[in-house]
Amino acid sequence: MNKIWSASKVDVFLEDVENEKLVRRSFAGAHQSLSEEQVTAFTQALDSVTDLPVSHTLVIEEYRYSL
Repeated sequence: MNKIWSASKVDVFLEDVENEKLVRRSFAGAHQSLSEEQVTAFTQALDSVTDLPVSHTLVIEEYRYSL
């Protein structure tokens, strides 16, 4: 089986302390093989323009398999 990259997205979780929950914002269309520095810079940029502080960020890579 061949593993073929299909897509990536970045999910950023924001802390809504007032309502005691996390708010997820998803950003599709991320490039393949994002570096840790790129994800950190993106997270910091979002943190600087949102009212809610960033809790954590996840990079989700999707693959498909072919014979």
